[in-house]
Amino acid sequence: MNDAAAGARAPSAPGNAALRYDDMPSVLPPADVQRPALAAVPRATASDRARFVRECIRRRRSRDRLFGADVFADPVWDMLLDLYAAHYEQQHVSVSSLCIAAAVPATTALRSARIMVERGWAIRTRDRHDARRIHVRLSDEAREKLDLYFADTGSAIAAES
Repeated sequence: MNDAAAGARAPSAPGNAALRYDDMPSVLPPADVQRPALAAVPRATASDRARFVRECIRRRRSRDRLFGADVFADPVWDMLLDLYAAHYEQQHVSVSSLCIAAAVPATTALRSARIMVERGWAIRTRDRHDARRIHVRLSDEAREKLDLYFADTGSAIAAES
């Protein structure tokens, strides 16, 4: 077997124990694909967006109660949803509140919040009135991506209004 063949691996077959991530086709469009401008996103009011996302969060918690939170834990997504709703509600979110929204142990939530900040999805700022408190808000880039995500998942926001 030559070096090229030795370095190549066959994709996982149905009989194999598990499909590997590298074997899965990319679901993301190529980088050169033109993405819709935010202006193309259907106009839902801030209140509509916040109400819709709070309902998504409520449904996630209901699912957790029925099937067990340990199976569906997704702290980064839960935090993004909470920050997104808070943005449209014009509310400040403290780190401790964000950790509660994640519905996971505090250490996991803090690690997830750190990852969000490192990726540029969230921004940490000191409370103007209490220097001991840190607020977290969604970055503009993350908010725009969530706007597009919710616009792409259907017209549920517009239908709710």
